[in-house]
Amino acid sequence: MVPINNKIKYYFPLVFAFLKKARIFNLLLFLFFQGFCAKAQYEVPKDTLPVKEWKINSAVELGDTVWWALQQKTTDELLGLTPDLKVIRATFDSLEIKNNPQLIKLKYNYIRFNIKKQVKNLNKKAKRNNLKFKTSELESIRYKEGKDEKNNAFAYVYLECRKGKKTFKIKFVALQLNNNWYLTDELELVFPEDDPYVKPPVKKKGN
Repeated sequence: MVPINNKIKYYFPLVFAFLKKARIFNLLLFLFFQGFCAKAQYEVPKDTLPVKEWKINSAVELGDTVWWALQQKTTDELLGLTPDLKVIRATFDSLEIKNNPQLIKLKYNYIRFNIKKQVKNLNKKAKRNNLKFKTSELESIRYKEGKDEKNNAFAYVYLECRKGKKTFKIKFVALQLNNNWYLTDELELVFPEDDPYVKPPVKKKGN
């Protein structure tokens, strides 16, 4: 039988080495999480970065600005044309806010989520058709105005555009809030052939 003292002498260095490695590992783990938490605390999420505050007085002016934003190739520029929390809050009365305090935030997130998704789909469609807005031309802006249930003016806006011989439209819904116009929904790229009732011209055979 091996004496107990000999066993202690044999296993003690091994146990000590294990504990030493474990302490180093725990220290590294602790430092990693400290750094991660610090980054999360001080890093501002991209969506909360301040954007340019626009004061747009007409649906036509908004159309011009949307076209400019599309040429910048960033979603942030288009999101800057949507109503912020302060603007949305002003459209609700105090009773509505009291009964449902999350209503403003829900409306704000709903608009931004939709626009983000629509911009992504619009850019994908443009890429599939080898279309670059930077080298395209805005020929005219059309719009149809109406009133919503709260008597706010809204408009369906159509940007008539061209790239060489190819024509296309950018369409969206705009809403007037606090005397300013904002991008709110249905942002889409449309080609003439997208309309099922429009038939492409038939080429005549030469004689």
